[in-house]
Amino acid sequence: MSQTVCIVDSYQIKETRQVVSFIEKELEDFVEIPFSEFKKEKLKGCSSLILLGTPAVARALKENVKKRIVYSFVLFPEALSLEKKKNFFGIRIIPLPQKTVEVFFNYTKLKKEKVALPVSDKTYKIAKNYIKGDSILKLVKLKKDYLTLEYKLLKYRYIFIFPDPYILKVLTLLKLLNFAKENKKVLITNLPDLENYGINFIYAVDLKELSKKILDLLESNSSERILPCPAKVKRWSP
Repeated sequence: MSQTVCIVDSYQIKETRQVVSFIEKELEDFVEIPFSEFKKEKLKGCSSLILLGTPAVARALKENVKKRIVYSFVLFPEALSLEKKKNFFGIRIIPLPQKTVEVFFNYTKLKKEKVALPVSDKTYKIAKNYIKGDSILKLVKLKKDYLTLEYKLLKYRYIFIFPDPYILKVLTLLKLLNFAKENKKVLITNLPDLENYGINFIYAVDLKELSKKILDLLESNSSERILPCPAKVKRWSP
């Protein structure tokens, strides 16, 4: 690959560093720009950009960067209208809930039933955008207090844990985990960080495949602006 590729890792976490390391090994002409130095005027030597994380993408939008941009580690790309940006090509960092549930039932061979997806008021509109009208997923909104949510969840065997900041607050998550255990519920998620919380089924990003897709997008002209997350089953514990 003859082009000079510049990469900005705005999170500097273990997962993003793994992606940077893989890409660095594959590219001959590669420059990493610290997020603190990410300015439009410093991109003259870059033929294209790899942006990891929402802060880097948000800054590229603010700076009105016109170069070809490939991004990932953006939780909700539609919230930034990235599907409408002609020079932005992204890869989801989490599989869509519908896909995760489909993989769950195919993988476990369990009987298909409705899957509850608890969300807070603030995340409801975002979650709704990812749920089809005929989906097997059922949004369950937390309106008043946590006990009300538990009452609503009692009729479901399966519960999907969505990246809702309020639901994922430690105390709320622990309550949900205890509720699931006491009532023999099966917890499903697409969040790899929850592996140590005793979640039953985790279908989450495959970082090696994600890195390969990022490299592919640097050269290919994809008709899709936001590609599916490359993922694999990371845990199944009935």
